[in-house]
Amino acid sequence: MSTVSTYRRHIDSIHLEICIGGLSYQTEPHTLLTYFEQFGTISQYNFTSPTGGGYVFICYENSQSVDRCIANRPHRLDGRHLYVKRALPFDPEYPNEHMNSIRDIMIICNSLDIDEEYLKNLREYFSSYGVVYACKLCHETNYDYILVEFADYDQVDRIILDKPHHFNNQELNLMKCIATNKKLMNIKYSSKENSVIAKDAIDINDDQKFLKYELNYKNDLAEKSNHHISEIDLANEVYRLQNLIKKLNEDFSIKRRQLEENCCEQLRKLNEDADKTHRLQQHLEQEYTKLLVEHESLKHENEVLNEQYLMTELENFEMTSYYEQILAEEKAKTAQYETEYTQILQWLYDNDSPLPSSPHHHLISISQTSLSPPLPAIPDDDDDDD
Repeated sequence: MSTVSTYRRHIDSIHLEICIGGLSYQTEPHTLLTYFEQFGTISQYNFTSPTGGGYVFICYENSQSVDRCIANRPHRLDGRHLYVKRALPFDPEYPNEHMNSIRDIMIICNSLDIDEEYLKNLREYFSSYGVVYACKLCHETNYDYILVEFADYDQVDRIILDKPHHFNNQELNLMKCIATNKKLMNIKYSSKENSVIAKDAIDINDDQKFLKYELNYKNDLAEKSNHHISEIDLANEVYRLQNLIKKLNEDFSIKRRQLEENCCEQLRKLNEDADKTHRLQQHLEQEYTKLLVEHESLKHENEVLNEQYLMTELENFEMTSYYEQILAEEKAKTAQYETEYTQILQWLYDNDSPLPSSPHHHLISISQTSLSPPLPAIPDDDDDDD
C-alpha cells in the first residue's frame, strides 16, 4: 500500500474516495489505516488535521472496496462512532451539497409534464440505487419539484456522483433536498432575480430580499396546508409507510432472532450451571453421608472406650482401697510390734522385775535370749604373767 500525506482529488478517483469524520484525537494514522484496510487496498489518504481529530479522506483502488466499507456501517474506533460517507466533489452551483448527508433528492420539474405514470416510472428508475420510500410532486414558492425519499443517505450520494441522469430523453435537474438548495432555486426561478444572483444566493447581503423570501415561503406553506392531498401524494405516502413498516418488521425480526439466540444461549448456560450445581450437591450429600457414618462410628467407639475407662477406674479405685486397707492394718501391727519391742528392751536393761505376761511371750523369750549380754572372757595364765 502506498501512502501519500497530501494529494489532489482527480475525476478518475471520484467513485473511490470516502470521507471519515468523528475521529478521536488519540487515533493514530496507522491505526485508522489498519482498520479500513480490511475492506480493500488503500492507494492514498489525507489527514486534514495533524492530530487526527479532523476529517480524513481515503482513496481505495477499486469501487468494490468503497461499497464494502459503506455496507459495513456503523464503524467504531478508539471508543468513537465514526461518520463515514462517500466523498463528493465540490459543486460551485450547490456549494453546501457535498457536506450534507440526507435521504431526499429534489428534481426541478417546471417544464415537465408530470403525471402518475411518470412518477411510477421515475420511482422504478431510482429503485436501482436501493429502496425508495416515496416519489411525489411538491410545490415551492417559485417552482415545482419531485421529492424522492430513499432509505439511506448513501443512495443519494451515489446518485449525485452518477450525475448527469437522463430520463425520458431529458436530463434531470436534480440535487439534494436541503434548505440552501431550496433557497437557491426559489431565487433562481423568481421573476425578479437573475441567474447570477442565484449562484451567489448563499452569500446574499440584501436583508429585504431575504425577508421577502422568508415571507413568501411561509405564505406558501400556509397555502399548502389548506390544500387537499392528491391521490398521487396519498399513494406515495402509503407506499412510503408500507416500506417503512416493512423495514421496521425486518429490523424487529432480526432483533427478535438475535434476542432469541441470546436467550437460548443464556438458557443453555443456566442449564449447564444447574447440572453442575446438581452434581456438586449430590457429591456433597454423599460426602456428608460418609462423614455422618464415620461420626456415628467414632461416637460409638468413644462411648465404648468411656465405659471401659470408667470400669478400669472403678477397678483401680477398688484395688487401691483394698491395698490401702491392708497397708493400714500392717502399719497398725508394725506400730504395735515396735511398742512391745521397746517395752521389752526397757525391761531388760532398766528393770529387774519379771517380764509382764504378753500374748507374744515367745517373741519376748526369743528377744531376751538374743539380747542377753555375752559372758565375760576368762583370762589366760600367760596374760597374768605378763
